[in-house]
Amino acid sequence: MRAAQVTHLNGPSSVELNQVEAPTARGTQVLIDVEFAGVCFPDVLLTRGEYQMKPGLPFIPGAEVAGMVAAAPAGSGFEVGQRVAAF
Repeated sequence: MRAAQVTHLNGPSSVELNQVEAPTARGTQVLIDVEFAGVCFPDVLLTRGEYQMKPGLPFIPGAEVAGMVAAAPAGSGFEVGQRVAAF
């Protein structure tokens, strides 16, 4: 799948569009096919390594997403194809 990925900490210009392995849901996780992702101030700080949370490189930024449920465990309250927003 394609993903906007931070590969080095030089600010927003360090975001690259790369091919990455598609994620899979495990256990109680709900997998979302992301259609839209928000960009907020903490995301900018993450691209510079200046946020309190410091994920290892490379990483995919984005804390606000909207899309459709691709996989959900039984009893989760979510159904495949359901529109969702997540933080």
